[in-house]
Amino acid sequence: MSEQADSARRAAAADFVRRFEEFWRAPLEGDLGTVLAERAHLVAPLARTVETLEDGRRAFSELFELMPGITATVRRWGATSDGVLIEFTLSGTAGGKPISWDLVDRFVIGEDGLATERITYFDSVPVALQLATRPRAWPGFLRTRLPRRR
Repeated sequence: MSEQADSARRAAAADFVRRFEEFWRAPLEGDLGTVLAERAHLVAPLARTVETLEDGRRAFSELFELMPGITATVRRWGATSDGVLIEFTLSGTAGGKPISWDLVDRFVIGEDGLATERITYFDSVPVALQLATRPRAWPGFLRTRLPRRR
């Protein structure tokens, strides 16, 4: 890869991370469409796999209902050959108590600068155990696990 192409790839990744951080500062007010393409494959532990921006919006809405006040703090990131890896911490509340965990998102970024794929990596056991010990969080968690009728 030429130095110019590598520089352009890093700049595109930096712009994506900037938009990712902006979204997560106030996700209830943010527009997921600033980071995700209309057709976006999203995979994460404890969540349904989705294939579109609209389904992604629904999935994130469920997360925001389950964990009010959730925000993300980016710890570090790095450009990849087709996108970016972002290491960050999610923090919010669940069942009236604070909750946070570290995770990594791997994004594939299209020509338009929007993600066409996001795979999230984290150890889901500690998160699930925290949710299991918070009965007030159970109804919201169950709603996120049950199939939606259309």
